[in-house]
Amino acid sequence: MRNLMRKIPAILILATACASAQADATTQPAGGKGACHALLIGSLPGTAIHARQYRDWLKRFHAHLTGPAGVPAGNVIVLTGDKDFRDPLVTGPATAESVTKTLGDLAKKVQPQDQFVLVLLGLGSAEGNSSFVVLPGPDLSAEQLALLLEPLAARNQVVLNFTSCGGLATPALSRVGRVVVSGNMPQEMVPPVYPEFFLRGLESARADGEGSPAAGARDGTITLLEAYNWAAYQSALWIARQNLADDGSWRVTGKESVEIFRKLYVSDTDEPGSRKLSPDSDANVPDAVVPLKMKGQGDIEIAKSKRRVITEHAALEDNGAKEPVSALGDENKDYVPLSGKGKGSPGSLARRVVLGRAELLPTEPQEAKERP
Repeated sequence: MRNLMRKIPAILILATACASAQADATTQPAGGKGACHALLIGSLPGTAIHARQYRDWLKRFHAHLTGPAGVPAGNVIVLTGDKDFRDPLVTGPATAESVTKTLGDLAKKVQPQDQFVLVLLGLGSAEGNSSFVVLPGPDLSAEQLALLLEPLAARNQVVLNFTSCGGLATPALSRVGRVVVSGNMPQEMVPPVYPEFFLRGLESARADGEGSPAAGARDGTITLLEAYNWAAYQSALWIARQNLADDGSWRVTGKESVEIFRKLYVSDTDEPGSRKLSPDSDANVPDAVVPLKMKGQGDIEIAKSKRRVITEHAALEDNGAKEPVSALGDENKDYVPLSGKGKGSPGSLARRVVLGRAELLPTEPQEAKERP
């Protein structure tokens, strides 16, 4: 896809970031109420279909952060590798150089009591065990990105890596005090649809209380763990509601499922990356809960139906353990939401994190009274 040998030296990146942090280390007050700072990065667009998706997701993440999440617009930076994405919310181009400079500048501002949110959207690539964000010019590796993040003082850090090789980047980006969510597991290198569902869970508030009572409570506050769990399950269900027809089109069942399929894939010009919606699709029925795995006698029926294979299992890591885990990883069950119960268990930090909120929730937020 790209020449992956064109990399910025890691030592230079770390030196630049550390120098930027030290240059202004005393210009910000050490105390006070924390703020949220966010950096949204879009990759090179790839196909027109992918460009459409990435632009939409960038705009919606910006809208959520500056709207319901209450983050000042000046604290949300948007960089994109799509030169044709001309929107007032775009701060500048996404290149390895601009990302390095931006994170260096943020290191001057971000304080220990703050929250820092990094959102990565778009194309990724892999070389060995390294994951890269595909950008104009040199690509940016997960290891280089980890070095750039090191000077940031925020104790509450979130990385939403929704690139096509996001899961592979988790070991490099993982550290204590940081929640890393990816749209797929390390071995899965496909453009995830997970961001669509992550955003829908936030925008509609349907993620509130996901996994209750173990993983949270329906209390009007959506934790990062609730958002992760809800989107992980819903994205897998959406894929499982699609069946390949004999003519190469996809038969999709469910009102919202059809709507999302049209939005993400359908094109009037049959451009690369597009998919055809079968006329046998049914948008007049509810979006049913369907089996995600082939079990016993069901294997034959699922195989006959030519159901779309689920090749992305959203993952989370929030304890510095390096290896991500998935709510879809149980051998015997379709979906087991991560609960975060117990110190050091997967999700124990994510259940205390809310996007846009600098302070962590109490250790046991699920004890709050649920809304009817």
